[in-house]
Amino acid sequence: MQSQRSDRTKAVREGIRLPAPLALALALLGGVGLAVQSRLNSELGIVLEDRVGAALVSFGTGLVAVFAFAMLRPGPRAKLRELPAVLARREYPRWWLVAGVIGAFYVFAQAATVGPIGLSLFTIAIVTGQMASGLVMDRIGLGPGRKIAVSRSRVAGAMLAFAAAVIAASAHFAANGGPGGAGLGTGLLVLLMLIPLVSGLLQSVQQGMLGQIGTVHGSPVISTFLNFATGTAALLAAWGVQAMAAGRADLMAGPWWLYLGGPLGTLILASATICVASTGVLLTSLAVICGQLAGSLVLDIAWPSAGSTVGPLTLAGIALTALAMLVTAGKLPAWLRRRG
Repeated sequence: MQSQRSDRTKAVREGIRLPAPLALALALLGGVGLAVQSRLNSELGIVLEDRVGAALVSFGTGLVAVFAFAMLRPGPRAKLRELPAVLARREYPRWWLVAGVIGAFYVFAQAATVGPIGLSLFTIAIVTGQMASGLVMDRIGLGPGRKIAVSRSRVAGAMLAFAAAVIAASAHFAANGGPGGAGLGTGLLVLLMLIPLVSGLLQSVQQGMLGQIGTVHGSPVISTFLNFATGTAALLAAWGVQAMAAGRADLMAGPWWLYLGGPLGTLILASATICVASTGVLLTSLAVICGQLAGSLVLDIAWPSAGSTVGPLTLAGIALTALAMLVTAGKLPAWLRRRG
C-alpha cells in the first residue's frame, strides 16, 4: 500500500511530459483556438440573446465530444471505466473538480463580454489575470507538480506579455474614440472587463488543477471530461433558473457553425493540460496568449467586427509576446544576451 502511494505521488510530481518546444507549439495552437472559440461563443450569445445559454451549449457540446472520443479510443475508454474507483480512493482533493466551474465561467465571459468590449480588450483583461496568478501557481507547484521559483526572467516575461497585450489593443481604443469603445461608458466598460479579469485570475488555477488531475488518471482526456461534466452541470443549473424566470428556453436558433465552440474547447483544454506539466503554468499561459493574439489578428482580417483594427501596433504586440515567452523560458538568442 505504501509503495502504491509512493508511486502515485511520484506520478503527480513528474506529470505528463512533452519536449518543451512541442509543448509550446501545442499551447500556441490552443491560443489560436481560444481566439476562434471566443468569437464563436460571442456570436452565439448575440444570436440567441442568451449568454448563459450560449455558454451551456458550448460546454454541453464539448462534453458530448470528449465523451464520444473517450468511448472510441481503447485507452481513454479504460481510464473512463476506472474513474469511479479513482474518485472513491480520493487520490486528489475533490474540490479540484471545481476546475470545471472555472472553465464554465470563462466560456460565459466569452459570450457575455467579447461582443460589447471587443476581443482585444477581452484579451487584456484575461492576460492581466493570468499573469498575476500564473506566477503564484508555479511558485506553489500546483501546475507542474514541482515548485518553480519567481525569478527575474519570469517576472520580466509576465510584464512584457502584459505590455504586449496593451500595445496590441491600443489601436482598438483609438478606433473606438477612446477607452469607452463602441459607445460604452467608461464605468460600464470597466465593469464588463472585470468579468474576464476574474476569469483570467482563475484560469491559471484551473490549468494547474487539471494538469494534476490528468496525471493522476494517466490521461488528459479524463481531466477534460471531468472539466466539461462539472462545468455543464453548473451551467445547466444556472440556465434552468434563468429559463424559468424568463419563460423562454430556445437554444437552437443559430447557424450550425456557431455550435462548434464546445468541441473546439475540448481540444484547447486537452492541449493546455498536457503543456502545463512540461513548461509550467506561466510559460503555458504566455504561449496561449501569443496564440490568442495571432488568432485575433487573423480573425480581424478574415472575419472583422465593428471594432476590428489591424496595424503596426497589433503586429508589435504579437512580436513582444513572443519575446516574453523567450525571456520567461530563459531562451534568449545569444546575440540579444550579449547586448544585455
